[in-house]
Amino acid sequence: MRYKITIIILIAFIFYNANSQQWVSTQVEKRNVILEEFTGIHCGYCPDGHKRANELVAANPGRVFLVNIHAGGYATPGAGEPDLRTTVGTPIDGASGLSGYPAGSVNRSTSPWAMDRGSWASAAYQIMGQNSPVNVAVKANVDFSNRTLTTEVEIYYTGNSSSQKNYLSVFLTQDNILGPQSDYGNYNPTNWTKDGKYRHNHVLRMAISSGGSFGEAIDTTTKDHYEYRKYVTTLPDNINSLDVVLYNLHVVAFVSENQSNIYSGSGTAVDFDPNLKVDLGLKNMTVYPTDFCFITIDPKIEVTNNSGKDITEFDVSLILDGVENVKSFTGNLAPYEKTIIDWGDLQYTPSGSYNLTFQGFKNINGNQVFDMDFTNDAESHSGFGFKSKAFSLFNGEFDGQMPNNLAFDQAENTNFLMVTNPRCGANGSLGAIRYALHSSWGVSGKPGNIIFGEADLSKLTQDYLCFYYAYSDGSNGGTAPQIKVQVSEDCGLTWNEIFSMNAVETGQPSNPQYMYIPASNEYKPVQLSLDAYKTKSVIIKIAGIPGTSGNALYIDEVTLGPSITEVGEETNTTELSLYPNPAENELHLGNPNFIGKNYSIYSVIGMITSKGINANNKIDISSLNSGNYYIKINNEILKFVKH
Repeated sequence: MRYKITIIILIAFIFYNANSQQWVSTQVEKRNVILEEFTGIHCGYCPDGHKRANELVAANPGRVFLVNIHAGGYATPGAGEPDLRTTVGTPIDGASGLSGYPAGSVNRSTSPWAMDRGSWASAAYQIMGQNSPVNVAVKANVDFSNRTLTTEVEIYYTGNSSSQKNYLSVFLTQDNILGPQSDYGNYNPTNWTKDGKYRHNHVLRMAISSGGSFGEAIDTTTKDHYEYRKYVTTLPDNINSLDVVLYNLHVVAFVSENQSNIYSGSGTAVDFDPNLKVDLGLKNMTVYPTDFCFITIDPKIEVTNNSGKDITEFDVSLILDGVENVKSFTGNLAPYEKTIIDWGDLQYTPSGSYNLTFQGFKNINGNQVFDMDFTNDAESHSGFGFKSKAFSLFNGEFDGQMPNNLAFDQAENTNFLMVTNPRCGANGSLGAIRYALHSSWGVSGKPGNIIFGEADLSKLTQDYLCFYYAYSDGSNGGTAPQIKVQVSEDCGLTWNEIFSMNAVETGQPSNPQYMYIPASNEYKPVQLSLDAYKTKSVIIKIAGIPGTSGNALYIDEVTLGPSITEVGEETNTTELSLYPNPAENELHLGNPNFIGKNYSIYSVIGMITSKGINANNKIDISSLNSGNYYIKINNEILKFVKH
């Protein structure tokens, strides 16, 4: 077995005649972007960096090339964890001037090189708008029989460099290294496999060029200069005990000025004998429900054999809300043939958001071969579904657990979430939904929707939608956020706007550099009558829409049923009062006139019990689960909490 020893043969041919050029352009071209991302396996925000970098590549094909450098404390592996660090990457990380992870260098064009992930895109577009004095082209292929990687690089100067000596760096990266990853917000869901492993892509493995971390010298840097450099590298079986998988490799080559300020570069997948290729690709063919109230879903995919050989069997998985359903193919699928895999109508009980993922491919030809291109092995779809007439009364408290029959629609705005630390809710509760408002988030005018339903209003004696909000501009001088409410009578196919307001500032952050944390008494109530829909079943959408800037907007304590005002008044009247509240086993009524009266207890899913009040003026609640409830007596309603 070969180990970490790598033999590099460098053959450099220097030509001063542009006619010798083969692949590289001799025309003035715009600069390409080399994004060196500093990352790690224990960095909870790094998946967000990975996703942003991938989106930048997808939006600019052939213009952006990634090198993921694992270094620093977040890259230090624990026992049994993979070590993705390299002796090549660590000095680049050290020279970057980063102050935290993830960070990224866009062509090493700023001082310090490293910048926050939110700045990568703007820096990249600025770079791509500038002319480059040098063009770079690269080709690479590997011989599976002897693990020989042949890399060819062409360089052509369309202008004079400002430095007499430039540097060429040629790096080898690897995709699809499976391992652990901290992730604070499921930022990059498509990188997770169904067995809970994270795909680490664009991982720097080694330098192909001489000169180590910062490249080898180019001594002639004037207009019309051309160079061809060829590298023959015997690849090791593994680096840091991690396999160097020959069919998951890329090469990135770039020219920098004085080992900083990368002019431009290029990248390529490492080719190999196409007859050895094994690849199945899937395409989602599912027709998804157009409304939110569905009870079946019919998942299907088209599978293409992109291999150089016949495929006789394979397994592919459908994962619906974490539940796996495996389909097996047996037969003969010739190269470039297609087949449809259909799961048929699956029964489904929606309760908010759902996620459906197709993921392949296992047991290819009886595990005799393995899929070499993971990039076409999975597709995901997220949507919303709600059970028909799921409840009447609704009480949405955001104290660390998402309420049933409620979902966040983040299609336009992903910068809102449930927060509980520090305590920030209305009415002394723990948590609330927080919208980030600062202009740096880029969400001005983009709604973040809270959707819940389907509510059967016909069973309510009082039809009010109530919630509380708190808001601070934080001295940012932005326009106020809006809060809008929409109602759908046809399961989300069409919507009617019934309410719109501009939030009024309720407080200030203790420090303008940090998020506003509202005190419980700073929240303002909002109460809307749904009397126009009192015989209907509806889905409700509450949208927080950031203005031009600000600090934070909070929404909390969303309820459907009694009005906020009436419940508050009844709680303090001598006509109907309850104690203790919260209670564990019994509720005591403060007025003996209610002895013998009938009462009904409701949860968020509707009425759960109806009895008469006993002679002791007490109500037994020992059989109830912990949570929030409403009790109705003589058309008066009070809220109580069961411990």
